Amino acid sequence: MMSNSVHSLARRGAVSFACSQARKALAAQRPRFSQSRAYGSQPIGGYASEDVRPKLFIPGPIEFSPEVLAAAGAGSRGHTDTTLIEDFGKAIELTRKTFLTETGQPFIISGSGVLGWDVVACNLMKKGDKVLLVNSGFFSTRFGHTFDQYGMEVTQVSGSVPGTRPSNAEVEAKLKEAASAGKPYKVISITGVDTSTGVLADLKNLCDISRAVSPDTLIIVDGVCSAAGEELRMDAWGIDFVLTGSQKAIGVPPGLCILCVSQRAMAQLPPMEQIPNYFGNLQRWLPIMTAYEKRQPSYFATPAVNLVGALRVGLEQMHAQPGGMEGYFKAHREMKTKVHAALDGMGLQLLTESSAIASNLLSCIRYPQGMGPQNILPAMKDKGWILAAGLHPECAGDYFRIGHMGYSVTRKPEYIAQLLQDLESVVKK
Repeated sequence: MMSNSVHSLARRGAVSFACSQARKALAAQRPRFSQSRAYGSQPIGGYASEDVRPKLFIPGPIEFSPEVLAAAGAGSRGHTDTTLIEDFGKAIELTRKTFLTETGQPFIISGSGVLGWDVVACNLMKKGDKVLLVNSGFFSTRFGHTFDQYGMEVTQVSGSVPGTRPSNAEVEAKLKEAASAGKPYKVISITGVDTSTGVLADLKNLCDISRAVSPDTLIIVDGVCSAAGEELRMDAWGIDFVLTGSQKAIGVPPGLCILCVSQRAMAQLPPMEQIPNYFGNLQRWLPIMTAYEKRQPSYFATPAVNLVGALRVGLEQMHAQPGGMEGYFKAHREMKTKVHAALDGMGLQLLTESSAIASNLLSCIRYPQGMGPQNILPAMKDKGWILAAGLHPECAGDYFRIGHMGYSVTRKPEYIAQLLQDLESVVKK
């Protein structure tokens, strides 16, 4: 007769074998996403494989690194999971480092970068407050619409035509006039890069002017298409509020509104109940961010857990660039130089007044004579590249846009080299 221990081993072996067979049976039933990508009537992600998916070179979303995509597609976690809390806390710390601030308060909130417009208007301002809007394109105008919605008094300083910078002298004159009258602007709003024109703000000089002639005015930077890729020094330049989205130079899929607020601006937040917005109320979010940075669980609204994990990876990759943020800025400056040289060699002109005031992260390119959207964009898609049409309402049909930022600059520059070769073959047909 078999002993009890032998019987026990036999039973455990049988159970183990049965479980193993069950696992194999279940695995056989699962769709092989990595091979077929098929699900229902359409492949997952829209394309049957990465080999046939056109590469995305609009000004955001952009191409993302495999590691970021793996984090975004990882198994779901609860918002109190210790690993999620660690990712969130690390992302907060890296956000502060990204904006080159020691004391700024980061906020990472589910939503588009546009959510940041509402956050500025409802947290830092009240009806009737004065805004000086430095307008360099369509998105600057839309930020102005947000201020209008909340009842602010908006004064704009705009470039003479799309693609030109607003005048620093005019900005200074407006600030001085208001301050001399004893009614300084509550905020000055500057778009770091307007995606519709490719104009790069003269940010440091504008900050210097504002601090010198209207020191009580809060400096707000819409960094949706500039933050991380363009030079921005929050502490050194005296910036009070930076807003951006995750999908551009930060290199993470869309869905996160990323903010950083100076202590001067934080001190001006009204009490929670006086802020005319529930979800975008920074007083509600502050204890959540504080807790996560201390690696403690907290809850106001469920965060985009997969995107938070992806954000940590994206920020870590950015800071792993040789030279850290300085190296990341430099990589984008050097890529712009290469792209603009290639465009010049093709005889193509920028919508932006000059390369010197053009963004390092995207190029707005006038169509060659006799060509238009129907000639360039479909042909480039056939060659495997998605480019963006023009956007500014005054001249949308006159130009197209190429994004060059993030992963494609730091780790896949060959993408951009091939794109430019293909563009040359299309424009010289």
